[in-house]
Amino acid sequence: MSSFFSRIKVSRIFILSVTFLTFVIFFISTIFSTFIYNNTKQQLIESLYIQAKSINNLIPSIKNNLIEDFNLIAKDLGVEGHNKDKLRVTIIDQDWTVIGDSFVSNEAINNIEKHSPETRIEIKNALLGDYGTDTRISNTTGDELIYVAILRNPEDISEGLIRVALPFNYYTSIFNFFIYPFVILLVLVIASSSFLSFNVQNDLRNNLDTLLRNTQKALKGKRIRTDLGKGDTQIGSISDAVNDISIRLSNEIQQTVEQRKEFGNVLDNVNQGVIIFNKNFKVRFSNDIALEMFGKHQFFLNEKIKSKKLVKINKLLKATKENLSAESELSIKLEGEDKNFLLSATKMETTNEYILVINDISSLRKLEELRKQFVTDISHEIKTPISVIRANSETLASTEAINNPELTEKFLNSILNNSERLSEMLDDLLELEKIEFGGLVLNKKKLKVSDQIDLILDAQQALADERNVSITNHIDKEISVKTDKDSFTTIFSNLINNSIKYSKDKGKVEIKAIDKKDALILSISDDGQGIEKQNLNKVFNRFYRTPKARANTKGTGLGLALVKQLASRINAEVAVESKIGKGTTFFVTFNTK
Repeated sequence: MSSFFSRIKVSRIFILSVTFLTFVIFFISTIFSTFIYNNTKQQLIESLYIQAKSINNLIPSIKNNLIEDFNLIAKDLGVEGHNKDKLRVTIIDQDWTVIGDSFVSNEAINNIEKHSPETRIEIKNALLGDYGTDTRISNTTGDELIYVAILRNPEDISEGLIRVALPFNYYTSIFNFFIYPFVILLVLVIASSSFLSFNVQNDLRNNLDTLLRNTQKALKGKRIRTDLGKGDTQIGSISDAVNDISIRLSNEIQQTVEQRKEFGNVLDNVNQGVIIFNKNFKVRFSNDIALEMFGKHQFFLNEKIKSKKLVKINKLLKATKENLSAESELSIKLEGEDKNFLLSATKMETTNEYILVINDISSLRKLEELRKQFVTDISHEIKTPISVIRANSETLASTEAINNPELTEKFLNSILNNSERLSEMLDDLLELEKIEFGGLVLNKKKLKVSDQIDLILDAQQALADERNVSITNHIDKEISVKTDKDSFTTIFSNLINNSIKYSKDKGKVEIKAIDKKDALILSISDDGQGIEKQNLNKVFNRFYRTPKARANTKGTGLGLALVKQLASRINAEVAVESKIGKGTTFFVTFNTK
């Protein structure tokens, strides 16, 4: 049933037809119901007149029966019909006093006002003709009644009057005689009109629906059926025209899609972000690189860029609108990392669109900062030993100190120590550069960790004896790791050397291992003064040395930086923990998966 009604389409002709028929039905129903209403009311009045005449014959004479209870008689005569409507019977004497009423109790009968011709239209008209009638709401009962009154004896008014009444609801009558028939006729008209409209227009609408679907398919570039409108030449011609449009549009869409795909592939494969804006600065296209550069949800297609981080782009586009091209740099923080971008915008005069090309220059900026910092650091670090060497050399050359063996030895030792420091520094720098620029060739093989540590300890034993530091190797002899031997030796030589130098006099250094399922953790602990908490994250920086280290020990400040770089190259991690006055522990974690 639902599929049937879904096929019925409301047309203007159908609406106009139903509207016209509704007006005709309303007009006819009004005339017909008015006639029925008046005729029915007149029949009810005549029926009441006959009942009044019959009741008059049943009531004794007022003049000859003074002792009769006319109110009781009226109640006996006020019969009730099958529809629960009760006949009201009223007896009125010659003085217009109500002496009996079937709707009024014996106690209240004396309180009823007089029913005179001046107050009751039906009584006034009864005096002038065979009967009088009126329709109104009763003051006694509050119901709407239709009244009929007659003289008991037209020749003798002293016999009084008889009045009968029945309920007569105006609104109920309107519904029964107008609304109800009108609604039934209206429903019949709409049902018949719908049925006729469906039958008359079904074929036409089916063809039009099919034509609409074909047109929609044509807009999407799909093939359509060509057997439409076999019985209708005009619809068939339209169908053929739509089919031709569909074929042409399909070919153009296919060509456009291929071009768009090629264009998108080109833009996605270039190592630059590209965003195209329309003349209102709304994003029309963005390649994947641009989305990755700025992060997700920073801008959306068909919208202006609203992100506060990227507001500089809108300023650049406004400048481009005036000058046809513009460039600017953008520095923002994304996911906790500083990013630098070079923005180049160009206006296409033919389409009034703007092309924004984005280059990520963060690495260049970082390299510049590192270069500046490196130059600053190395200048500072190299300056000290060179200054000492120069000062001592000048002193020896310009004074008689060269003839003093003790002073000569002192100055020459200073020159030698600073020369060695300068040489170590240059060697460490060259090693760092070789590691950072991929010059280090790894040769990974399985090593017995404890044996390699023992070899390193043998080389460091002289320094340990000099500082009265005891070194204990707690590593199990069976523990092994696959890694580059030279890198392993360099890392732990630096860490053990630092532990010895920064241990207290007659201190101790302990080397331990924790062999886990997926990792091997080696630790080197000393009992020295420790490193301040605020300096822990700086110890792996180039040339960084704590104030205490600078004051008490020799060093280049590159050892831990070298350890960090080597650990990264062999897929290991290095970390440090320290407490002031209790010592420092370095951890090297090897991934053994």
